[in-house]
Amino acid sequence: MRILVVSEPFYPDIYAVNDLVQKLSDRGHEVTVLTGLPDYATGLTPEEYRHGQNRDQHVCGAHIRRVFTVARHKGPIWRSLDYMSFVINGNHAARHWDWDEFDVIYVWEVSPVTQFFPALALGKRFHKPVYVYCMDIWPECVKAMGFKEGSIFYRIIHAISKKAYRKADHIAISSKPFREYLTKVDGVDNDKITYLPQYGPQWLLEEDYSSESDRNAGDSTDCDSTNSRKNFLFIGNIGKATKLDVFIRSVKTLVDRATDNGNSKYRDKISVTIAGNGTEADYCKNLVSELALDDVIEFVGSVPMKETGNLYRKADCCVFTLDGSNRIGDTLPGKVQTYMAAGKPIIASCNGAGRDVVNESGAGIAVEYGDYEAMADAMASFIDDPEKFSDCGDKARKYFRENFLEEIHLSQLERELEDLIEDFDLKIR
Repeated sequence: MRILVVSEPFYPDIYAVNDLVQKLSDRGHEVTVLTGLPDYATGLTPEEYRHGQNRDQHVCGAHIRRVFTVARHKGPIWRSLDYMSFVINGNHAARHWDWDEFDVIYVWEVSPVTQFFPALALGKRFHKPVYVYCMDIWPECVKAMGFKEGSIFYRIIHAISKKAYRKADHIAISSKPFREYLTKVDGVDNDKITYLPQYGPQWLLEEDYSSESDRNAGDSTDCDSTNSRKNFLFIGNIGKATKLDVFIRSVKTLVDRATDNGNSKYRDKISVTIAGNGTEADYCKNLVSELALDDVIEFVGSVPMKETGNLYRKADCCVFTLDGSNRIGDTLPGKVQTYMAAGKPIIASCNGAGRDVVNESGAGIAVEYGDYEAMADAMASFIDDPEKFSDCGDKARKYFRENFLEEIHLSQLERELEDLIEDFDLKIR
């Protein structure tokens, strides 16, 4: 097939869409990408992409066409300008640029929903179907930004979201609870929705990522695994919906638990590694300092997926948190698949699909969103009774192989794209 991918974020920024495009190309499809300028790592556009440079590239096996976007910097105003610039310049490109021939338009839909509009303009101009892979649901996502339901801004975004979703020809959802939201809140026809879970990095299955404490267990000349620090690892975006502060406060709750003589019972038994970046990174770093956890929690910044192996080898357990105060909690974060592929036990604070998958797979413990005490209890249990979690990694990998292999995802995606192209051609004849 000839596939035109629309995604505001793309290489060299670290996103799963980069791998998807490469995989589609490797499977023999001709891929073109409409995207913006990279700015994820620092909030600024890299020098090599300024002043009209590298607007037309060939990377990830695809032809990349970039439109100008305002760098996101920090704060909601800059972020809004970033989003709007992609809509305006993407629409202009869709209506006026010459494009490689394509059969279908694929939208990689993380926030914002407004990136639909260049895809819809392309579909209208060239009479091609629009396939949306939905990983964030709107207008629900704006609640994480502090906008209340019923506000003028929320109502405007709701109207925009309904229009975008309804005009899509097919929507594949990455999380099962999205179906109810899209049909009831956005009025999407249920018949054009399918469930397609994200695939994880399959290469992680090929290696043993046993932690340092696992490897040292039973070695009397080295550290005793029951007394050495257990390392808890978080990898991923640090945004408002991520609610990483919940985990940080859980760590504080844990280390404040005292022994009979008043000393911290767990401070010397826990270390935390946080790999990633995002709009809330500075807030989380300041919170760690404010709570006097600098000796426990380390931030290592963004790490390319292919370089995360050493982080997993160091880690005893992986963690994630997700906002559960609204329907954003229905999301299944992509990091869950990655943790499972690495064969790591998981402790989470979330509701919705994330909680369902962790509990259903037996990969670990998922507690109610925002429950600091319960998350601290789960970490304490992992430290005090690691045997209880001894088979969680194996169960995680088993669940991954049954649900999140790239071949499962890509084969279903190809079938759905082929069917959509055929049905659309019949409809417009």
